[in-house]
Amino acid sequence: MKSARTSARMIDVNKRLVWSRSKFHRKRLVVFVIGTLAAVITVWLAEKELLRLAFGAAALVFFGMCLYDIVRIFEPGSALIELLPQGIIFRTTTEHFIVPWTEIKGVDTIDIATEFRGREDTIHGVTVILVSRLFYDRVVHIDSYLMRGPGWDAHFVEKDANTVQLALHHDILPASAEEIRRQVEERWKAFGNKPRVAPAIP
Repeated sequence: MKSARTSARMIDVNKRLVWSRSKFHRKRLVVFVIGTLAAVITVWLAEKELLRLAFGAAALVFFGMCLYDIVRIFEPGSALIELLPQGIIFRTTTEHFIVPWTEIKGVDTIDIATEFRGREDTIHGVTVILVSRLFYDRVVHIDSYLMRGPGWDAHFVEKDANTVQLALHHDILPASAEEIRRQVEERWKAFGNKPRVAPAIP
């Protein structure tokens, strides 16, 4: 217990903390490699020309995404989440946004139910920050289902009519769930009650 309190005191809340994209893109790369191989095999086995053309196009798309993820894995300084004295920068959607600490109503740990291609799963022990529905609608929400992309509901979870939970998934970040919550919570305690300023994304 004493070591945990000592460790918490060692956090420099004024220091910029960057969690990179590498783990996120490695996980996606596996999916796209499998998709590429499946599409190529289907082209090879298909008897109908239309089917070969369709899966050939799919193979090219999957292969292009593989190349994209490989580049992003090795891209220096590629951030997915950033913790700053001004707030948390999320680069998990097509539109990057910042959540000032003063907009955060709380920090929690929850289990998130997800569904992908009809298969249900639960991600346990995910750190979330709580923001008002007004802030979510104004800053975060994207109307277009296409622009949101897959997994939107796993990143932005409604708690009640007035509150939305923004997830920081340890399965795509290079940190444990405990470390993510500790780093976020200490900064929120330090900056959450300070006067608001207009932050800008670097």
